[in-house]
Amino acid sequence: MLYDIAIVGGGPAGCSAAVTAANRSLSALLLDTGDFGLALRKSALVKNYLGMPDRSGAELMDAFTAHMKAAGTTVVPHKVLSILPREKHFYLATPGEVYEARSILLCPGASHGKPLEGETAMLGKGVTYCATCDGYLYRGKTIGVVTNLPSAWEEVEFLAGVAGEVKLWADFPLPEKRPANVQTMEGKPRKVLGEERVEALETTAGTEKLEGLFLLRETDPLDRLLPGLRLDGPFIRVDDNLATSVEGVFAAGDAVGYPWQINKAAGEGQKALLSAASWLRENPV
Repeated sequence: MLYDIAIVGGGPAGCSAAVTAANRSLSALLLDTGDFGLALRKSALVKNYLGMPDRSGAELMDAFTAHMKAAGTTVVPHKVLSILPREKHFYLATPGEVYEARSILLCPGASHGKPLEGETAMLGKGVTYCATCDGYLYRGKTIGVVTNLPSAWEEVEFLAGVAGEVKLWADFPLPEKRPANVQTMEGKPRKVLGEERVEALETTAGTEKLEGLFLLRETDPLDRLLPGLRLDGPFIRVDDNLATSVEGVFAAGDAVGYPWQINKAAGEGQKALLSAASWLRENPV
């Protein structure tokens, strides 16, 4: 199916955009890791969201996602690995399937931490962002997994079925029942070590030898997502209509800059969707 718009990210901006798409009778596909606004969900109390004061971040996100799903949005609970422009439409690749849309709205949020030292240099040399894509390369080997996503546990189990040993650094409660070859590690990851290939991960608790390292995050480096996407530092560059440097692609929320506020993100999601709707009218199939 060719959707009118694919929304990448299910936080406040993405949910707001999806509701607006439904109101404009546009077919919308929303792709998210399945955690929906993970950064906001960690907030114990939000006092300044208009009309809904003194709610937890989790309560707000539950309300946003319920509204979005009630609008009829098609939801895909997978990370977008890459977006490929084609004439008059785009391909979006996930670990399991490829989707098509006429336009794109990027609402992936912002990375609230820096890449590990050595991560970029070792990308493709033992560092990877996708378990199901690259797991088979590490059959029987010792690998590391660093993740902040509760939804990534399924990928950890997948890797455990392939690798010989999985050393796991996770900052969320883990299930009591775990594969025997998954070892939970102490310390905070700091530096990827190796010359031609990944050899180890340096942490605050010591150095662990590895043959591969999987970094499973909510937001991967944006410059790897879409060819031609221009950035301003860590943020996506947009114009006054929230259009990016790629024709037919728009962006909103934390990914386009400060302030990182829920009201701002939700408003930008609506505005970017309206801009995309205008673009779709001006560029019919």
